This record gives sequence, structure tokens and C-alpha cells, in this order.
Amino acid sequence: MTINRIYFGDNLPILKRISDESIDLIYIDPPFNTGKDQITVQIKTIKSKKGDRHGFQGNKYETRILGKKSYSDSYGDSYIESFLRPRLQEAYRILAPHGTLYFHIDYRESHYCKILLDSIFGRECFLNEIIWAYDYGAKQKSKWPTKHDNILVYVKDPKNYVFNAHAIDREPYMAPGLVGPEKANRGKLPTDTWWHTIVGTNSKERTGYPTQKPLGVINRIIQASSNEGDTVLDFFAGSGTIGEGCISLNRKFILVDSNPVALEVMAKRFSGIPKIEWIGYDPKPFQAQKAKIGQKINQDFQLLASAASYYRLEIESSDVEWENSPFNWVLDLPPAAKGKIGRNLITTWFASRGFSIKQGTGKDSFLTVNGYRCATKFSTLWSGGFYKFQQIRDEDYDFLICLGISPFESHCWVFRKSYVLQHATYQHRGAKGSEYWLSINPETPPDWARNHGGILASTYSVFQRLLARN
Repeated sequence: MTINRIYFGDNLPILKRISDESIDLIYIDPPFNTGKDQITVQIKTIKSKKGDRHGFQGNKYETRILGKKSYSDSYGDSYIESFLRPRLQEAYRILAPHGTLYFHIDYRESHYCKILLDSIFGRECFLNEIIWAYDYGAKQKSKWPTKHDNILVYVKDPKNYVFNAHAIDREPYMAPGLVGPEKANRGKLPTDTWWHTIVGTNSKERTGYPTQKPLGVINRIIQASSNEGDTVLDFFAGSGTIGEGCISLNRKFILVDSNPVALEVMAKRFSGIPKIEWIGYDPKPFQAQKAKIGQKINQDFQLLASAASYYRLEIESSDVEWENSPFNWVLDLPPAAKGKIGRNLITTWFASRGFSIKQGTGKDSFLTVNGYRCATKFSTLWSGGFYKFQQIRDEDYDFLICLGISPFESHCWVFRKSYVLQHATYQHRGAKGSEYWLSINPETPPDWARNHGGILASTYSVFQRLLARN
């Protein structure tokens, strides 16, 4: 019985347990050593005698980190020798005599990594450098925009390796008139430059993982350099695209990742897929219940599902700049989760600027800033170029703080409750009374919002002025 395996943990000790020459194909997409860390932190400010911040009525407060999700991509000078070398030495050991390694990296480290791979595999085992090119995402104007990745291809034995030219998807000729109708209809074998889009914001492939690679690129690698029934390994598995490709192409897979966010994404991605052994991780809490095989879905339900897909595309922002934004993952969160993210971001920023800030406990979602109760609202930029802050209520608070996130900018407005209710638009009547919303275009804000904020840096003086008048 074919068993696919997904490991949660440091890949180095896991690699050491894999048998010699047992893997037919290895694809890895390691951290690119960009020098950046992507971190999401959940914090809570509590009253404490050990606190290092003074707040309302002379009380001391400390900030505790409740949870952290991070993807580190900063290894510095240790990246090649301390991080990559021992893992690539293990990869060489476990690669079958006919096996191939695809090493996916970018321009920052590719030349250093090739020297490292030459020293482990031998220069004669270097087969190709593939350039994966894409014209998608934000464009820089101060230099040539970087729109490609590098994939270094090494074989264990340059005289004995798998390359299934017949199985590779063919591409149209750029000048079909020069090759004749028969060749033009058949197409050509791809070269070492692959033009393929990245996984778009609204793509059906999208899992929400920041470094997800498209199936089109991964499937080409699997088809070219392995056969049906072979075992494919990815020990920087991320969102698990190698696994999905292997399932569709009848290969076995081994995936490894130490990031709990990656395992959560894979748990959802492979929900309902049989014959997967999860080692060191329980996927069940993240796997949705699926319709039973043979269960009939009525036509009305199918109609609504089709309509929902259409309206989703209409509502969601199609701005390609979100693709490279550090906040792109927020777009797919449910409203309650977005609200919580916004409240935590506001807490973090106000605390960093020296305000005394305290989060409510239990069902109390208000913040206390310098002794005043504040409601918070959060919005990402809508496709029309505006923020929409919703479910504003007439409750027991003094100020309303509205935080907006664009792909590469943040905006914030602060209003007295009485003032904002004068300018808000009626939304509906909910369980807690009437609800209102605000629409603000950050480029051309309405007159009533102009002196109440803008870019986040201006919010400090706005709030100080409002507090002084209170």
C-alpha cells in the first residue's frame, strides 16, 4: 500500500533517518535569505507590579506575547555553510543513483549556492539552470524590476538520470510560420527559461501561504525527472505543492517542514486525501468535513455556490500589488479574525508611541488608551480604492480608532464617538442596536475626516490634540 508521509520538525535530523539512495527526485525551495522576518504576534497588556510601563492612575503594566507565527528568512553569513551545507550533503546521500535535485532559489544567493552544490555533487553533475520568469506584482521604478527565480538542477550521475522529454507539456512556437504546420501544431519542448505566472490572489490554487509555488512549474519538474511510482522529497515543503503534484501524477511523496503555519495549510489542503501518514502533527483540527462520496448536491445549492464564486471575485480586491504585500494573507481571514488582528496592531503601535494602553478582558473588546475607552475598526483597502469601517455602534466608549491597511501603506483616523456618528452611514439594526459604517478614500478623504488622521505617522499628533481638548 502506497503511504505518503508529512513530517513536522527540523528537516536535518529527519533527513538523517532516510535510507541511502532511496529518493528518486528531490525538489526544495529553501528560505531565500532575504534578510526579512515575517512575524505575526498576538499580545496582551496586563496590570503587573513588574511592568516597565506606567499607565492610568499610576498602575504598572507589562505586555505579554500570547502567540507568535513567524517565517524567518534571515540567516546572514551562516546561510551557506551552517544551514544549507549539512542538509544538501544529506540530500546527496539519500538521492538514488539515477536521481535529480532541483534547487529553487533567487538572485541573491544563486551564485553562492551553485558553488556549494558543485562542491557536493561535482561540477560535472550540474545539468541546467532554469530561469522561472513571471511578469506579475508590483514594479520598482528605481531599478530593473526583479521578476524571476533561479532553479539549479543537479543529477547524481551525469550518464544515468531520468529525463522524460515525451511527458513534458509542450509550448507554442514564437514564430510558427518558420517551422511548418506539423511542428507548429505539435509545439516545442520548453527551453531553460520558463514563463509562468505566480499563484495569483484570486487563483483557485491559492492556499494563503506566502511562498506558494504554482502547480504548473512543479508538475513540469515531476513529469520530467521522475516516473510513476517514484518517491519525491521536498524537505522545505511550505504549502505542500509537491504533494498535490505527486497525487495527480501518481508518485509517492515525503514532505517536511518545521513551520506550524505550513503544516496547518497542508492539513487543509490534503483534507480527505487517503493514505497520508502525519508524523509529529495532528491535522484533524484543521480538516473540514467533506461531502460523502455519492452524496447528492441539490441544484439550488449548486446555483448559490456558482453565484457566490462570482460575487467573491467582484468583492475581493484584484489589485496585483497585494501579491507582494506582507499583509496579503489578511485578505482571506473572516471578519471577526480581521477585527482581532486590527485591534492587536493598534495596541502594538500605540504602545510603541508611549501611550498607556490596556486591552479589555472577556467580552469587552474595547481598548483603554491613556484612561479613555476606545473602540477599534479595521479594514483592508477595497478594490475601489477606499476603506470601509463597518458595524460602528453607539456604545460606551470615548473615541473610535480606524486602522486601514493598503498593500504597502497604513492609514489611521481617530474620532470622538459623538463626531463620528454624525458622519457615519446607517448600515442596519443588529442585536446590539443600530450599526453604521464609514467609507474613506485615503487619497481623497472627505472633508470631515481630513483633520482626524491619514498616514499612520500623523495619528500620534491627532490623538494627542483630541486628548488635550477632552
